[in-house]
Amino acid sequence: MAENELVVLVEQQEVVAHDHVQFGKSGDGSDHMRALAELKSKFVGVEKEAETSPLSSSSKAQLQCPKVPKRLILEEKRDDPKKEVQNSNYAPKLISLGPYHHGKPHLVMGEKLKLNLAQAYIQSCESAVEEIYSSISVRISKLRACYDAESTKKYKDDEFTVMMLVDGCALLCYILCVSLGYDHEQISIRYQDISVLHRDALLLENQLPYQLLLELMKMMGLESANDFWTAIFQEFFGIHDESIFQEFMGMQTEESFVKKMMKNYCCPSGLLLPKNPKSKPESADNESESKPCHHLLDLFRRNFLGEEHSSTSSSPSGNEKLEGPSSLPLRSNTEILGGKMGMASVRDVKEVMASFRNVKELMDAGIRIKRSPTSHLRDISFQSNGITAYLRIPPITIDSSTEAMFLNLIAYEMSSDVERDFISYLRFLDSLIDHADDVRELQSIGILQNNLGTHEEVASFFNTVSANLESNFHAYKDVRVKIRKHLQSHYHSKVKMWMTQCLDTYFGSPWTIIAWVGAFLALFLTFVQTYYSVFPH
Repeated sequence: MAENELVVLVEQQEVVAHDHVQFGKSGDGSDHMRALAELKSKFVGVEKEAETSPLSSSSKAQLQCPKVPKRLILEEKRDDPKKEVQNSNYAPKLISLGPYHHGKPHLVMGEKLKLNLAQAYIQSCESAVEEIYSSISVRISKLRACYDAESTKKYKDDEFTVMMLVDGCALLCYILCVSLGYDHEQISIRYQDISVLHRDALLLENQLPYQLLLELMKMMGLESANDFWTAIFQEFFGIHDESIFQEFMGMQTEESFVKKMMKNYCCPSGLLLPKNPKSKPESADNESESKPCHHLLDLFRRNFLGEEHSSTSSSPSGNEKLEGPSSLPLRSNTEILGGKMGMASVRDVKEVMASFRNVKELMDAGIRIKRSPTSHLRDISFQSNGITAYLRIPPITIDSSTEAMFLNLIAYEMSSDVERDFISYLRFLDSLIDHADDVRELQSIGILQNNLGTHEEVASFFNTVSANLESNFHAYKDVRVKIRKHLQSHYHSKVKMWMTQCLDTYFGSPWTIIAWVGAFLALFLTFVQTYYSVFPH
């Protein structure tokens, strides 16, 4: 019996030892080394896959004129299955620019219109059509590379050159006509088509490479061409920079832009010709020092968002100047994931990404909402004096054309390597607007001009247009952090809550202030009268 028990005990120990070896606990450690080698090989494979992935930023940067992401098109079909293709927010209704929608049946009438516009522009150029064609043909390979290869392979080089020439000249002629106030009937544009052409010109899949437009701009032979076209584009976008107009044309604020441009550059026949240029010749192809412009929609986005400011150190919150959203340096997502944020930034992430209150609740917390001094979307700032605070937001107009414009700006930021600053603006505004009352409050302040419909429709628009979209973390980061800190300070102090409630109740409108001043004067006069009645001498 003792021998049998001993044998059984030895066998059990061998089984346990065998199990330890199977679970990687061998004495020589060979299994550990093998597992570590496999893990390292997987890391190397992931790095190689990331370098060759078509979704990498280097690959996306190659296409200056990308197509709308399929995700957005599928979402639009899901929301409205009965919508026809030509009625899509991403498809042109009158003219096609570039290869993506060229030759579609519902755009046949637009081809005749483009020929009329292109002819009018070529007639105003110093260069003949042969010279313009030759200038484009030598760049045709670079122009092809701006588009999706599947959309351009069916066109021969000469066909693609003609397409670029006609489309580019037509677009610039239309921009000049709108900016300089030409009679639309002279170039066979119906009045009702003007807004449709403006919409089509700012669609993502209707863009022309900016280097093509620059080459065609130089064909007009204008001196001070850079300043001239800058003023033209800003007039076309509806964003006026008076400093440029005053410096370039010496115009006073009471003289209209259109009259001065007509006086300096237009002869009686309506052709754009330089007359008595005042400044030295200047190149029209001065691109941005940081990133070159891709196309007209990119140029519009840059003007719409406004200038990116450099990083500035924040001053104490009692006497600080109003700071815009770019007081902190913008960094890419790869830098954040690469470990450059630090522990303090991780804490900021929690503060920034946490949603804050809507307009009504912000005002209840002592935050007054005012208009920004400019209409640039980056010009959002916040200033707190302890009890009350001021949130400044640029004014914006919402109408029937806004949806297509917003969706195409979203599509551009999603399909290119630019920062998602416009999406961030929409997400910021979405966090302020929950109900129709928020829209009504913003409209009464003069920040939001509602030309779309009811306040409920506008609130629904902002709540859905940027839903489930990733934004740029650093856009409006300082504003979000300051708002959150003010709210925490407000709700953690009963004294501040009482003082805010008192200011809103008794000093919330001019009428209550007048009533308080009147009551104070009545008490003061009553006191004086009582004093002199008691002490007559």
